[in-house]
Amino acid sequence: MNNNFETNNQGQAGNRPGKDPSRERKSGHLALGIAIVALVAVLAFSAIAGLLVFLFSNKDKVIRREVTQPSQTEAALPEGTTPPLLTEAPDDGEGDETVVQDGVNPEFSLGDLARPAPQAGKTILTIPQIVEKAKPAVVAIYTNIAVSDQFGGLSQNTVSGSGFIISPDGYVVTNAHVIENAGSVHVNLEDGRTYQTAIIGSDPYADIAVLKIGAEGLPYAELGDSSRLLIGELAIAIGNPTGRLSGTVTSGIISALDRELAQTPIALIQTDAALNPGNSGGALLNAYGEVIGINQLKILYSGSSLDQIQGISFAIPVDAAKPIIESIIRTGKYVWPMMGITVSTVERDLASDQGLHYPGVVVVSVEGGGAGSLAGLKAGDVITAFDGTAVETTKELSDLKNTKMAGDEVTLTIYRGTQRLEIRLVLGASS
Repeated sequence: MNNNFETNNQGQAGNRPGKDPSRERKSGHLALGIAIVALVAVLAFSAIAGLLVFLFSNKDKVIRREVTQPSQTEAALPEGTTPPLLTEAPDDGEGDETVVQDGVNPEFSLGDLARPAPQAGKTILTIPQIVEKAKPAVVAIYTNIAVSDQFGGLSQNTVSGSGFIISPDGYVVTNAHVIENAGSVHVNLEDGRTYQTAIIGSDPYADIAVLKIGAEGLPYAELGDSSRLLIGELAIAIGNPTGRLSGTVTSGIISALDRELAQTPIALIQTDAALNPGNSGGALLNAYGEVIGINQLKILYSGSSLDQIQGISFAIPVDAAKPIIESIIRTGKYVWPMMGITVSTVERDLASDQGLHYPGVVVVSVEGGGAGSLAGLKAGDVITAFDGTAVETTKELSDLKNTKMAGDEVTLTIYRGTQRLEIRLVLGASS
């Protein structure tokens, strides 16, 4: 059995085919192909990785557009100018070049944005220097006012505000509403001195008042030129917010000029320097440390409340205040020339619809018994000239009127419908 078994095994072995040469060749080719593909993959991966490393390490040079000198076929730029898009930076010795785009200014400074109009002989100050110069002249004002209660009794209330000294002999400027109905007025100086002051006079219409300290050699603020203000220049406010924080300094910019509001006859300065109750009457300063405005408490538009408006404050331009201050000191009052009318600038888009002449200032209403009524002005008349000078806005009309005095006679050129008329008007006086 064993022999049969062995014989059978041998027979089976003898029947199994031997190695096929063609098969071995195919297997060899397959292995070689796999090796080649693997090698190509490794080489490709290495090339891509090397390229990425090169790009990353030289990204500035690759991204930068090469700057070349003008060729003979290119129009060379005039001497002293740079290419419109790119220019080479000076060699810093490190081999790299910095791309400089047109409009880049190596001298740029954020401080330049707050520079005022240049004025000969004056030096622009830093904020601490402005404060050092002007703050000693800014005073905290406290007034005692008698207030009647619902039962007819009287009590004393203290109202706080701000002001600033304008002369070494103690004249102080503030808002008229700060000292309105005051029984007595005290001012506190920055150095701690306290004085009771006399009220020289006030003009409620312009909201300007002048007080007098009975002392000499006082620190005083320098008055500037508000006609030279630029929108965007620095504005510093110093005052006594809340009545407990005297000497508070806030900063901002001149946000707008010539703001016309119904509450005042003077076109105001708008600023975003923070003003709060108690700041009224304080100084608004320019970058030279000069007073260019008298701060007023925020004037709010109809339907708005104090907490709904941020960054909008106003000041009386010092140029408009100067003649009023001078008149109050000289005579105890300021008399405004009055026309006895309310007016509005004619808007181009509405002129034809409303049947109004354009340009000009339309009379909205006429005060009974006032100068306009006596001269024969009517609502709907459009004023186009004041004493021969053309007017197109209410500010222009107001500015011309304010160069006159109460009692002066002026000639108005008006349009009543399509009819052109000349009317003589004698300016009235404010009460």
